Amino acid sequence: MDAGPPDGGGGPASGTLTAATQRVRLIVEGSDDPDETERAVEALGSQQGWKVRPAQSFDRVRVADGRVALVVDALAYGQRRTAVDAVREQVVRLLKKPPVEFRIREARLVRHEEEPCTTLVRVVRRTPPGAGRLRRWLGRHLEALGGADTGHVLTVPLVHGEDGEHLKARVKEQWADLTQGAAAFDDELHDLRLSVGPRSRSQTEEPSSPSTGLRRFRPAALSLLAVPLLLVCAWTLASISSPWRFLALLAPLVSFGPVGYWITSNEPRPRLLRLASGALVVGGFTWVSYQWLVNSPGGLAAQVWGVVQALLLMATAVGCWHAFSRSWLSRNLLLLLPALIAPLPFVLPWVGSFLHTAYVEEVLGIPEPAVHVAFYWRYFVALKPVVLTVAITLFYVSLYGWAKYFNLHVSQSAMVNVVFPFLVLLAVLGVAELTLKEVQAAAERTYSAAVRGEQPPGYFGINGRLVCVRPVEPGKPISVHPGPPPMSRPVLVFPREGTELWVWDPSPERGRFSAEHAVRMRAEDVSLYPATGLSCP
Repeated sequence: MDAGPPDGGGGPASGTLTAATQRVRLIVEGSDDPDETERAVEALGSQQGWKVRPAQSFDRVRVADGRVALVVDALAYGQRRTAVDAVREQVVRLLKKPPVEFRIREARLVRHEEEPCTTLVRVVRRTPPGAGRLRRWLGRHLEALGGADTGHVLTVPLVHGEDGEHLKARVKEQWADLTQGAAAFDDELHDLRLSVGPRSRSQTEEPSSPSTGLRRFRPAALSLLAVPLLLVCAWTLASISSPWRFLALLAPLVSFGPVGYWITSNEPRPRLLRLASGALVVGGFTWVSYQWLVNSPGGLAAQVWGVVQALLLMATAVGCWHAFSRSWLSRNLLLLLPALIAPLPFVLPWVGSFLHTAYVEEVLGIPEPAVHVAFYWRYFVALKPVVLTVAITLFYVSLYGWAKYFNLHVSQSAMVNVVFPFLVLLAVLGVAELTLKEVQAAAERTYSAAVRGEQPPGYFGINGRLVCVRPVEPGKPISVHPGPPPMSRPVLVFPREGTELWVWDPSPERGRFSAEHAVRMRAEDVSLYPATGLSCP
């Protein structure tokens, strides 16, 4: 798979931002021929964001006489460990078509470690000294929440053993050196605050401290101990019905203060803010765990399956993001969406009519045009198979996205023209078979309830009911096909469409198959009355 734009994109002069996540630096060596060198620079520089230049003395690249070296700063997409091989393969393809007598001499990943020992210091508006007590209280909490920020942020290196107050004092003293063209810090109008967070290790430990390595894992160890405790509290609230279960709230309530203090311990803050931070973290986790236990299906297997479904959903979403990014589809999505959505108003009712036909005609033997179904139910019944098909399709797309992220050798043309249509066809056929089985199961539940003399469940707008049939004119023959007319027992009837009345007779004498129990008669010849038992008077 290409490390650069798969669709050509444009040259480096196009100015378009790339979605590259890695940088790879290559040394490309070839003969010292101006034409060959120009061809190599043109081929390698055609990739979006790639930079090509001759090797300089500071690069410390030794070349033999009659040879020349080029330094290529290439951009790669996806996982870091596979980026180098993906870029090498792309460079080889670029130097083959048209053929250029250059070869890759070296390729390595460019890494720039971020400076870890820094923190953000924000400038806030100070509450006037002469303000009232309530205003000072509100101002102190507003400053701690970030409501008084001026939008001026500094990145300041940390000093070991320095707490938040000493850090802010040092920033004020070195204000002119840390800012651009600023005078001394105006302490009457402004103040400084640190971003909300726990106390960094540099504030409590010296570089030579022997316990630095052990204390580094203290937050993770405390989290591993606290999470099971909160889960047990949530399980107690969800599983026990006794009023004593509310004692399980004592552990989360008591931990509001310590957790809030740890979260906001990088500088002194109002006590109310610390309690709110602890309540947000501890209370939020406990509430989410409680809701999960209450609303999810019971049993450990069901809980695990729910977690697996959530992880699968997230992996599918991320994989689709990788698949759609840097692609022709993402650049033309606004043009494709109307074309993809336009057929839905025609496809959905057709699918819905097909499923309703399978329900009443294939299983119960009643023609679908003889049953009245509101038009909107044809859309609703088709939503589930359509959404399921789209979900399976997106899962296939996510697999391609993850292969693209890990720079696996996947041909985009073969994927789009052959593999993907075949997988979508399999998804459509699989969903169609599953949906038809569900339709058959719903129809079987309907006539099984009718056989037992119970009111049957509905199916997306088709609501059957048990009735007794009586002739309008007693003694007058009734046109029934097939006969005889079911007068002594309740029959299943659906909302009528047209002049003919179709009923489903649960009598076993009608035949072995459910479709043989459908009976047709003229609607004006009979009257229908609600059934109250297993027989009709």
